Amino acid sequence: MTSSRLAALPGESSAAPADLASAIIALLRDFSIEVTPRQAAKVDRFAALLPPGTRVFVTFVPGETVDAVLPVIERLAREGMRPVPHIAARNLLAEATFQHYLRGAHACGAREALVIAGGARRPAGPYASTMDLLNTGLFEELGFTRLYVAGHPEGSPDIPPAELPRALAAKNAWSARRDVPLEIVTQFTFDGGRLTAWEREIRAAGNRLPVRAGLAGPASVTSLLKYARMCGVTASLGFLQRSGGRFLQLVGQAAPDGVITALARARMEDPDSRLYRVHFYPFGGFARTAAWARAVARGRFTLFADGSGFAVES
Repeated sequence: MTSSRLAALPGESSAAPADLASAIIALLRDFSIEVTPRQAAKVDRFAALLPPGTRVFVTFVPGETVDAVLPVIERLAREGMRPVPHIAARNLLAEATFQHYLRGAHACGAREALVIAGGARRPAGPYASTMDLLNTGLFEELGFTRLYVAGHPEGSPDIPPAELPRALAAKNAWSARRDVPLEIVTQFTFDGGRLTAWEREIRAAGNRLPVRAGLAGPASVTSLLKYARMCGVTASLGFLQRSGGRFLQLVGQAAPDGVITALARARMEDPDSRLYRVHFYPFGGFARTAAWARAVARGRFTLFADGSGFAVES
């Protein structure tokens, strides 16, 4: 159960604690999470860690093989999850590679996919962008029911800043004229204010796609700093470093409760916001992140009296 000790901070919404707790629970409803093939090999049963039907995004990083990824997709579907494979355009060596991977993923039970350009500087084959893959028509031919594309609240080291609005407009246009709905999944962030400001900006520019907020699951601050530098999340990195004691809780451990609280408040204050769900990057371990997210989704947390976040009940 949640506590009723929350007080509004100066300049913030004076929402009742029960309302804020409900908003947090709603934000965590139907959360999604990522897994690598290596992490999946350490999970005995996904159903023991996650609610039935949870969307589990399966990474496919450079150097990985289709033979390593497809069994994970098949296993997730068999265990009652919704597998969402990553399809990275610049990592695909040829059209035959794309056909083999996507048809194989579909045969293994995938009906949704994350379609991204990928972090490679140069395409390994004929595809350079998300739109190159979307425009093949293969997702529709196979009967994929939902697709996801990347969002970049802090920009991307691989995409010129001027190109980001054009790319997002193209994805909105594609979704408007096709039968397959699109959603945005953002890179991870530690700064809820920056994320909500970015969402308002792209909405004002015409975005109508729903947004899943990418957040790092509970992890050591050392791990978060490492991944932030690797992924180019520089603005949030500064926010994390400046936050000092707020994030350095549990002897150097950090959890995204403050960001989630900020997002829930923003949703309450702006009903037109396209931010509606949370996606977790399990940098501190898959099982640990899954347990934390599931507890919050079930309302097993206590709101802090100062309104800065919450503590998850053990």
